[in-house]
Amino acid sequence: MFRLHKIFRYSPSKFTVLLGFMISQIFLTPIAGNSIYLQQILYFYTYLVLLSAVTAIIESRAKVVIFISLYVTSFVSSVLFFKLHSIYWLGVSEASDMMMLGIAIWGILIFMRKQKKVTRDLVSGAICVYMLCALLWANGYSLCVLYDRSAVSGIDLSESVFAVRNILVYFSYVTMMTIGYGEMIPVTNMARSLVMLQGLFGQMYLAVFVAGTIGMFLAQRDRGSVD
Repeated sequence: MFRLHKIFRYSPSKFTVLLGFMISQIFLTPIAGNSIYLQQILYFYTYLVLLSAVTAIIESRAKVVIFISLYVTSFVSSVLFFKLHSIYWLGVSEASDMMMLGIAIWGILIFMRKQKKVTRDLVSGAICVYMLCALLWANGYSLCVLYDRSAVSGIDLSESVFAVRNILVYFSYVTMMTIGYGEMIPVTNMARSLVMLQGLFGQMYLAVFVAGTIGMFLAQRDRGSVD
């Protein structure tokens, strides 16, 4: 963890490293397959990487302490879920993950806003925020399904928790990119509301924030001032 912290603290390519990890996770998840042990390792290592990033870029100690507390809560709740098989603890874990992602997203956006120049790494940071938002919405869909098993149709809830979670992450990405293959459909009002908000956010974020960031980067490059 300390090595990761140093990378995010001092490396000029901190967000590029984070982006590379998040992309690799997309390919590592199906390789882990149905192994709950491997899925657990991958799951908690992901949030360990986020913890390292948050502690490195967020100046507010209060937010760092809250993030660490949420990480511990998520870990303990997950362990209790697998021991007691209580949906309550799974819900606590998902809610904790959702709040952790929110803090990470906010921290990255604040850090990016304080930078005087738009670098390649900041462009990577903008993409990281987009991908983290997809994970945040996936947590929202998980909570919807925990509250009402029929919230999203087209999901086999007899599969393992991690398999269902991965399906909801896929559903979140497809919704955010407004691809809409149609194999999964939001059924309850809350799930539909989340889908509408995510589709709107996904389009606006790409069209306004990412496009604007890349535009400023290209303008700086033309002036010869890009690092």
